[in-house]
Amino acid sequence: MPGSNTDYLTRDNATGVTSKSKFRKFIRLTIVFLLGIVIGSIPSIVVYIRSSHTGFNPSIPSGWNIDDYQSNSDYYNEFTEVYDFNQTHNLRLDRLSSPQFHPQHGKSVIYLRKQYHMPDLNESTTTLHWTCLQTNQTKQLTQPIWGVHDQQFYWVDDTTILFLSNRKSDLIQLFQINLPDDIISLTKFIEPIQITDYPLTIDNLLVNRQATRLAFSCQVYANLSIEETYNRTKTEGLSSELVYKFDKLFIRQWDKFMTGRRHHPFLVSIQRNPKGIFEFISTPKDILFGIDSDSPTRPFGEGKTQWSFSSTGNLFAYTRQHDETSEVAWSINLDIYTIDLTLSNYISKCITCDNLATDTDPSYSPIDENILIYRSQSVPAYEFDQYKIKLFNYSSNSKITLLKDWDRSIQHITWTNDGQSLFLELGEEAR
Repeated sequence: MPGSNTDYLTRDNATGVTSKSKFRKFIRLTIVFLLGIVIGSIPSIVVYIRSSHTGFNPSIPSGWNIDDYQSNSDYYNEFTEVYDFNQTHNLRLDRLSSPQFHPQHGKSVIYLRKQYHMPDLNESTTTLHWTCLQTNQTKQLTQPIWGVHDQQFYWVDDTTILFLSNRKSDLIQLFQINLPDDIISLTKFIEPIQITDYPLTIDNLLVNRQATRLAFSCQVYANLSIEETYNRTKTEGLSSELVYKFDKLFIRQWDKFMTGRRHHPFLVSIQRNPKGIFEFISTPKDILFGIDSDSPTRPFGEGKTQWSFSSTGNLFAYTRQHDETSEVAWSINLDIYTIDLTLSNYISKCITCDNLATDTDPSYSPIDENILIYRSQSVPAYEFDQYKIKLFNYSSNSKITLLKDWDRSIQHITWTNDGQSLFLELGEEAR
């Protein structure tokens, strides 16, 4: 019957619609479920992908192992095929830096050599090396140990090197090596002698010409000693909660948060003991104690350029920024201070505070302690202003500008040994 057929068709169609609706709902739930699994797996996938790209990380060599060591020449001599020079080969190259001539005759040089673990570049070490400039003979002075880096050395006299290193711990400290009369005859590495053992890393070593005083920096809280700073940081490290209070700028400068500790210069008198080993004969003085400021200045300042001892070793000059207020965030005002080290109380005297722009990199004449040169800008709050050379005369308390009409900006100044000339480093247009 038509009605029956129609009823049948209607009933059949309704059943089909219901089935399709349930199927679509099932599909949607399945898709949502699968998406949930995928989204939940993303961190694992990312970790796996990162791990697969980093490759196998071998264990870091803990110390010197002759079977684990290869020089650049040994490594590349094993190659049987010719390869294009690529980024990995570039990373394997040794880095030579900081050459210093013999302090008397200048016929030999000591320098730093940074080497990488050849098979995987997973670690490096920096050591002291000596080369005779007349015969081209070379000797490695300090033992290479993976993760250990010698740095910032001073060739004090014929036989003595003072330098910084992390040879005994993760902390950088002051060390000494004594050179034999015949360095060529060395058959083993020289064992360094540790001089300092502070609970914090020290940096920016500077030694005067007479080897009677030295300066170094340490990151301390402005009103605390090195030991007190260590105790405070240790206590903070044990706390489950650590909150920093910022009441002025900077809060963060470049990639570092300003969490309270400052680079402060410490000055100390030194002398040799009967065994020829240098030791401190006074308590190191923090010349910025109580001042919330840095010297060397952040973020790129170095003691070797921003500090200077006079020719007699009795005067000390340093650069610092006025960090005491938030004005430091928009000011580039650096000033140079000097200290008379012959006085019992070290009093800093500002010689450039009349200039509201940058004054930096003081350098005493090697023959006259009354003469100091430095780099100076004249436009406040303009860091790209031209650097001129200023000469300050202590005896007359006067300043003059050298090369006043020259259109170049001076980047670095070095005295000649006789104190009669200057070497200038500056930018020049390529031709």
